[in-house]
Amino acid sequence: MCRKSILPSSVLLLLLLLLLLLLVIRVAVAIPVRTPKTTSPVTVNKTCDQGFSSNRVPIDLWGCQGELWSSKGPLSDWSFAGYGAGMEKVPDLPVTVDVKRDFQAAGDGKEDDTAAVLAALKATREAGGVIYFPPGKYLLTNQLNLTSNQVLRGAGRDATNLFFNTSLQQLHGWGPHYAPGMEKSPYTWAGALISTQKETYLHSGWRMRMAAVAKPAARGERRLYVTDLSNAAVRADEVFVPGQWVALRMRETRQAGLAKALCNSRGEVGSTLGQDFGGAAVVTHSSRVLAAGRDWLELERPLHLDVALEFEPEIFTSQNFKVTGVGVEDLQIEFPWTPYLGHHEEPGYNAIELESATNSWVRRVRILNADAAIKLYASIFNTISDVQIGTSPRSRKGGRWHGRDHVMQLADQDGHMAIALHWASHDNLVEKFNITGTYHHDLLVAGYSSHNVFCNGSGTDLCLDHHGAAPHNNLWTDIDLGLGQAALRWSGAPGHFPFAGANNTFWSIWASSIPVSPDYAGLLAPGASNKRMSAQHLRRRATLPMMSRPAHLQGFGQLLVDVPVDASYPTIKEAGDWRIYYSPEQRAWPANLYSAMRDTQQQRLQLFRQSAGSTPGGSSSSSSMEPGVSNTTSPVQSHSVQGQSVQARPVPAAQQALPALEQVLRDLSKQVTRPLLNVTSNSSSSSSRCASANATGAAGAASGGERCSLAGPCTEPCTPQLWQGTTAGCFNSSQHNNNDQHVASSTVESGLQLLVTGMAQATEAAAAAAAAAAAATAMLAVAAQQTAAALAVW
Repeated sequence: MCRKSILPSSVLLLLLLLLLLLLVIRVAVAIPVRTPKTTSPVTVNKTCDQGFSSNRVPIDLWGCQGELWSSKGPLSDWSFAGYGAGMEKVPDLPVTVDVKRDFQAAGDGKEDDTAAVLAALKATREAGGVIYFPPGKYLLTNQLNLTSNQVLRGAGRDATNLFFNTSLQQLHGWGPHYAPGMEKSPYTWAGALISTQKETYLHSGWRMRMAAVAKPAARGERRLYVTDLSNAAVRADEVFVPGQWVALRMRETRQAGLAKALCNSRGEVGSTLGQDFGGAAVVTHSSRVLAAGRDWLELERPLHLDVALEFEPEIFTSQNFKVTGVGVEDLQIEFPWTPYLGHHEEPGYNAIELESATNSWVRRVRILNADAAIKLYASIFNTISDVQIGTSPRSRKGGRWHGRDHVMQLADQDGHMAIALHWASHDNLVEKFNITGTYHHDLLVAGYSSHNVFCNGSGTDLCLDHHGAAPHNNLWTDIDLGLGQAALRWSGAPGHFPFAGANNTFWSIWASSIPVSPDYAGLLAPGASNKRMSAQHLRRRATLPMMSRPAHLQGFGQLLVDVPVDASYPTIKEAGDWRIYYSPEQRAWPANLYSAMRDTQQQRLQLFRQSAGSTPGGSSSSSSMEPGVSNTTSPVQSHSVQGQSVQARPVPAAQQALPALEQVLRDLSKQVTRPLLNVTSNSSSSSSRCASANATGAAGAASGGERCSLAGPCTEPCTPQLWQGTTAGCFNSSQHNNNDQHVASSTVESGLQLLVTGMAQATEAAAAAAAAAAAATAMLAVAAQQTAAALAVW
């Protein structure tokens, strides 16, 4: 008959404390603690050259001409934002068709011109072209869907008016799930009357893959070590050519580990981020190649974030796209005036939406009475310039609508969004904008979007919204907020916290109409000349209100330079790593950080000097180029990196001569061998986990001959290392007569000694198992590579 052992309470307490200590040590090792960076920018004592503004002071993040800028510091480099990575101007293309001359559009605002415009779109769908709208008002009653290299051009926003008298709800209905006040409108976020709705991508995604990243890299570095090259190549310089555009892409994990890393690994992330974006390539870092060697390549642009192998970093020719070279320019888009129905109740008066677009643009455009004016989704290297967004003839505020609790309410905004950059949009430029009226999200970034620039704009009361899922490393500079009451009113879905990732930079942001407290009125009264101050100076001393939400929701690691905020605000103090410089008496240099970065790009960065003849993602001016492929005259180029002369290896003649079918077979062979390698690697990893779990054996007394459960699926029994000579949980009464207490204490004593010894042995065994697994994986990788090469020859 078995009976349980009786242990002294003090011994049980000791065991419990030991287990807690082991747990704390394990957690401490698994989750590194990062100390918040609290160093704030400071002014520097420098005398700048001629042209430096006398009322601005240099600070230690920049200096006068960027000489103090560091790629590893808090400032990213945003000089590549916009069309053609900022290296090309938006093209002025010749007119292809005229909707009045060629398709008999009336342009009188009375006759429906939809059929004529759709015919013009059909005529230019294959080859692309500029569709010209002469002066007039064009009545439109359906969506205009654009494809690559199609441009809508008017005679100027004061001369050409595209008047859409139909909403998306009128065209497509509310859908099966919408209920007023209960569910979101299907057009709150999706769809527009001018859009690039397309199901297929420009290229086959797996054929764009070039290599996997082999080693971690830190923010600010340029060199990446690679492995698992495409086309069964042996060396990196057989795949990467200097001057070629490439895209480093990283995937989110099911636990949203990437989002947490983008928040300085602080706080907790939203509960639905992992399930919504796990497995998706949400981060893209685009750059030209400076040079390549046997197993490495050097990038032109410094990395804007840490590269960790857990996020499966890979290098592609570019992010894949659905359209390129789309443009809307020199016209006005107008909807009939209606009162705004309220947040998430929008009927879909949405103007422009570009989805998966590159090298496209919206410029010199006015948009009136829209629920959503301009939206970009998963788009890179686009320019939105010189746009005006507002209402006519009056504000849309005041519409009655059913609230979430079925109570009738009044809409307090003029629309939902003015300009929004959604989910994985990178390197876009939004400049020279003016937004009159107010929106829930005047300017918005969301969903891992990065390296976007908003500059040289103004509005009535701008909200610089970070809308969840860790948008990071975006720049806001030279912006007049107007009233300044909504600037930091960030928001987002509860499951997508925090609103912002780290290193978003706000530089030279002010509020020209910030309310002046009545207490200041006496300072401006007659007879108070000795105390008199200008209203602008008073506003300069006022501070912007901040959303009263904690730091783990608002975001960590923000940089504010020359922005009127109170550094003692609870959110900022709680975060502990916001960097703030603000002085009412001394404004920071430069006034526009984006322009300064463009002007000093060649001095600060090591740029590729030879003309590559292509832009990232392809463009309308080089439609024959595939994304990221350089238009080089020779397969061999040389370039100097850090004082070394590096020459790309020429592609073997036999490889160049392979017919297209054989090239496809080689790629297919790579796809066949890669899963085999992954399966073998997973098997090795599983064996390593079992060996580690069995060697640890601390749970042996309770597990007996049961299978492992803590280390994942195993087929080996967990052999007990403690309590040898007994059956787990049972004692023989003949061996333990009347001194159970003494025997138990002796057994615990020896057990503790064995525990220490067992932990040391377990550590050594785990290290040996991991080394053996790594060696086996390497051997299998070599074998798989040889197999792939053999298949390629075959």
